Amino acid sequence: MKARPTRVVSVGVLTCALVLTGCSKDTTASPPASSPASASGATSTPTGSAATAAGDEVRGRSGAFTVVPPEGWTEATDKATGVADIDLVLLSSKKVGAFANNLVVTSAAGDQSVLDDELAKGRQQLGAAGRTVSSAPGKSVSGSAAAGFTTTFEQQGIKVLARSYGVSRGGRIYLLTLSSSQADATHAMAEFDELLSTWAWT
Repeated sequence: MKARPTRVVSVGVLTCALVLTGCSKDTTASPPASSPASASGATSTPTGSAATAAGDEVRGRSGAFTVVPPEGWTEATDKATGVADIDLVLLSSKKVGAFANNLVVTSAAGDQSVLDDELAKGRQQLGAAGRTVSSAPGKSVSGSAAAGFTTTFEQQGIKVLARSYGVSRGGRIYLLTLSSSQADATHAMAEFDELLSTWAWT
């Protein structure tokens, strides 16, 4: 049975979530009123999440995959309390351009057609919001092809670059959104590639 597209978290909402994860210690579905938090809080995680040591394998909440975060990254899934279908959040412990690189992964029931619709809708919505949207180079997520797009914009005075990818596997769709400051975009992609090289479906 085909899942209703409305059940899938929108790429626009996901992009908002990742921006807040990178800017602030606390993540909600709406922008925080205060200015971005200092980097000092980026290495701590709330109750229910543990700091990951180098080489530690982390499992998504769905149980469908594991990854090994890059050095200096920690699991911060519990910070994304305002976003539906959250599977995993990983956050760098350091900031470049006042922004911490991070990866937000969501998962929901759906097939390739649902995923294609969500990606197309996300591009349209973000473009309509005045953000610059362009194609992103294709990736492979443990043998599954991932297509997506890149978004650049400024929020809270921070120039952000987000790359959103979608993967369909086993009757579920996964949205992976990597964000960084524009100044650290090349390094962030290298860290993303490193992480993807450890991704394993379970």
